[in-house]
Amino acid sequence: MNRYQMMVIIAQVFAYILSAIIIYQIIQKLLGGSWQIEEAILSLVVLNITLTFTLAGYMVGMQNRLNNKISKIDTKLHGHLEWHKGRENI
Repeated sequence: MNRYQMMVIIAQVFAYILSAIIIYQIIQKLLGGSWQIEEAILSLVVLNITLTFTLAGYMVGMQNRLNNKISKIDTKLHGHLEWHKGRENI
């Protein structure tokens, strides 16, 4: 496991913990609870930003793997098409 994967896992754990706390506080607020409405809204915005960056980091990692796979397929396809044309693989 490399450093990037470890950071993604830590960010996801942080997001889950933050989500659990916010859900608990919102339920408390609905039952007459602890936070003011501004604090609840601010916490939802922070959660949204956290999830956005976590998802973006995951997508960047996926894009790198996808680009490598597409590059391999492109190389194989190019060689196959050149074979049909009667040329050597360039």
